[in-house]
Amino acid sequence: MKKVHETAKLVFREKLSLQSGLLRDEVIWKIPKSERYPEGIRYCLALVDPTAEKVLVLFDNHHPKGHHRHFQDGREEPYQFDTVEQLIKDYLAAVDQEERNRESKKD
Repeated sequence: MKKVHETAKLVFREKLSLQSGLLRDEVIWKIPKSERYPEGIRYCLALVDPTAEKVLVLFDNHHPKGHHRHFQDGREEPYQFDTVEQLIKDYLAAVDQEERNRESKKD
C-alpha cells in the first residue's frame, strides 16, 4: 500500500514576502480521498511575522483535527470547508484583515 505522501500531487506552492514585512507561505496538495481527507485535499496556508517568529493566520486540515483555523493568540476554531476557491478567498480576507489591523496600530 502506498503512503499518502507518495501519491500527493502539489497543486500550489508559494512563498511571498509582503511589503509589510510579513510572509505568506501557502501549499495545497491533491491527495487520494480517504476517511481522513474525504475531499482529497491537504493544505496549509499561513501568514507569518518572521521578525517576531509568530504565526498570525493559519488555515490547515491536518489529521485528526480536520479543517480548522489558528489565530495568533493561540485559539483554534473549526473551518467550514466548501471548495478550494472559497478557502483561498477566506484565507486572503484574513490576511487582508491582519494587515489592516497592523497598519491601524501604527497610526
